[in-house]
Amino acid sequence: MTTISRRQFGGLLAAGAASMALTRGAAAQGDGVSFMSFSYAEEPNKPLVQKLLDGCKAATGVSVEPIGSAWGDVQKNILLRQRSRTLPTTAQLSERWLPAMAQLPEIVNLDEAIGRDKLLAVMDPKVLAMGQVGGKTFAIPLITGSIGMIANKEVLEKAGVGVPQTIDQFRAACLAVRDKVANSVPFAAATKNPNSIPLDFMIMVWAHGGRIIDETGKVLVNSPEAKAALGLMAGMMKDRLIAPEIDRPDSRRLFAQGAAAFYIDAPQTRAFVRSFSGKGEAADAFVLPMKTPVLKAGDTPRSIQWGHLVSAFKSPAVSGADSPGVKWLAYLLSDAAQGSFPPALSALPTTKSAQAMPIVQNDPFFKAWAEATGTPLTNEIGVWSNAPELSTILSEEVQAALLGQKTADQAIGSMASRMEASMAKKG
Repeated sequence: MTTISRRQFGGLLAAGAASMALTRGAAAQGDGVSFMSFSYAEEPNKPLVQKLLDGCKAATGVSVEPIGSAWGDVQKNILLRQRSRTLPTTAQLSERWLPAMAQLPEIVNLDEAIGRDKLLAVMDPKVLAMGQVGGKTFAIPLITGSIGMIANKEVLEKAGVGVPQTIDQFRAACLAVRDKVANSVPFAAATKNPNSIPLDFMIMVWAHGGRIIDETGKVLVNSPEAKAALGLMAGMMKDRLIAPEIDRPDSRRLFAQGAAAFYIDAPQTRAFVRSFSGKGEAADAFVLPMKTPVLKAGDTPRSIQWGHLVSAFKSPAVSGADSPGVKWLAYLLSDAAQGSFPPALSALPTTKSAQAMPIVQNDPFFKAWAEATGTPLTNEIGVWSNAPELSTILSEEVQAALLGQKTADQAIGSMASRMEASMAKKG
């Protein structure tokens, strides 16, 4: 793989006139460029991805074939395609998947394909770090932000309550919503899907002052704080304040349709609410980023670092500065792409120039989100190469407690021992 050494990054972005047109129907591992995308599989966001593809074609001459894959199926589909040697040229990833994906021998080191200096010229090192594992860049950050709590102002008004600041106030607000808003799920917490449950549980553990795994890999979840967090969630399930079989897409629809007062998501929630409510931008009036409730006044609210990445897999299409795959990746960091796609998703762009654009600086929602979520913390599960197994363990034990199959203490004890075994096996 050739490092870009004699070209300016901006020159690469503008090199469309000299790019070679791609033939239609090219195989995923051939000279054609393909893009597996979960945003393309989401009906509200499909046109936004198509706009990216069209923009790349117009700017560089490179045609990119979209491959839609549901968010929860992307990792599985990539592994299946690896076994059948039909990996896409590029794929959209959640930042928490990268440590596991970086283990694939086919993944491209973008420090070599594009050049670390070129990437750092357009984005802050802390942003680029989302795409790095073991000191190497295996993905470019496409959008960034954080995962925190959102309140529905209309639902709270119906229930006659304000925005809660503490855990006790939060539970009381949920009780009021349950009793005054018919057919509601007051807190639309994720209770299904090992890709979703860990985020909600992690934030609740942090709110109680606990940890799940520290930076050295030591499992810390078997603590009074984590037991209290899971006990709270199990009690809320028993009192019909949260519901079983809820995944993030369900939470978004419940919230958008006025059937949930609170849920946890990334800033792209605004785009989903606009679509699912049928109100468009008028729905912005009831989407309220809020500080995650804390155990006691004065504690620091917590949120989780979040972003979407794009990785590339080895093929003739990704073979140097002039290859169509590298031009596609470079286009994703252009002002044209970064100034349109992230803001349309209600997310923050990743490049320094796009972050300074009026569309970002003058948006009150982005300001409110930044004030509510503060400084996000790293996903304690997602940074490990065995993250899928850890997520499954955590989710199974949380579900067991929520469904009354185990006490919170039993579930946390089992969660800790299983996670410790997984970390020991990982080495």
